[in-house]
Amino acid sequence: MPLKLEIKRTVAQMTVHWVGDSEIWASSGYSFYTSRDEGVTFEKTGDLTTSSLNKILGKSRLITRGMRWGIRDLRRLNSGTVLVIADRKVYRSSGNGSGAFKSVYKFRKGVGPLREGWCEDDEGNCYLAEYFLNNGRDSSVNLVKSTDDGHTWETIASFDRIRHIHCVQFDPFSRCIWLGTGDRDDESSIRFSEDRGDTWSAIGSRDQMFRTVSFIFTKDYVYWGSDAPTKQNYVYRQTRKNGAIDKLAAVNSPVHYSTMLENGTIVFGTTAEGNSEGKSAAWDDKAHIWASPDGKEWIDVASWEKDVYPYILGLGRIYFPHGRSGDNIYFTTEALRNVDNTLFCAKLKTHN
Repeated sequence: MPLKLEIKRTVAQMTVHWVGDSEIWASSGYSFYTSRDEGVTFEKTGDLTTSSLNKILGKSRLITRGMRWGIRDLRRLNSGTVLVIADRKVYRSSGNGSGAFKSVYKFRKGVGPLREGWCEDDEGNCYLAEYFLNNGRDSSVNLVKSTDDGHTWETIASFDRIRHIHCVQFDPFSRCIWLGTGDRDDESSIRFSEDRGDTWSAIGSRDQMFRTVSFIFTKDYVYWGSDAPTKQNYVYRQTRKNGAIDKLAAVNSPVHYSTMLENGTIVFGTTAEGNSEGKSAAWDDKAHIWASPDGKEWIDVASWEKDVYPYILGLGRIYFPHGRSGDNIYFTTEALRNVDNTLFCAKLKTHN
């Protein structure tokens, strides 16, 4: 079934973070914005308190990219509490974000988790995975948890002999927590916990096919894409019934983030990383959106070239929001030619 990405509108200098039934949360620099008309208009709803120096330097997009400053991510919990990651901290606001944001956790290393490196389960517990360079593999990487609506956090697991934790996500069908680690073959694994993070089991490890940055869960399958800059990358899925893992489609470069639309269409974004590990297996220097209406056939529906700035100022990639996107597909492009830090509202439509 052919698919076409139809772009409805774009908003420059805006990062989308969370989408609900009637509201979109986005940010620019240290300011929050919301939209209640599918991104047609955005209203500034507040600012995150930070130093005057951060505010001044944060006005430069290249400095923001290089230093990873500004609001990096945001989640609305089922309780209405809003959690924000910025300035190497987690900030919390109750009352649907109407209250003041207060710092509740400071990262011991790094700037915070990757986009899918934190989640909330169906009991209101929150999980957050540390992410930092760890090139020497000389530090344990911690998974922390909050059981009180984001007020306090404690370490529940430490992982040795890995570089990073890439993702931690809640599976609403099995009610398990899923986790992905990397980067080398012997460090890469996909694990799950049936007891809310106390113990972990692996579905596979010690291979780049198990190096992933996000999952998509359906009733019958678990989907992911591989994040292997030096090898051919693929979309995979595990069948829940028998545990079989199938290689579904070859994609142009490492897969980072993903989303699923209300109609069941699955979407993955690939990332332009350059020679991030000394060589590249990418087909091109572009970030692509790959989509599938049935989980079997995968279609390259859009792509953008990496911009002219070096990769240390940001990889060329595509961010999808948390929450439920309905029939629209929302995303933000980063470090891509002519569309750096641009929010898109689009639709995936079938065509002949």
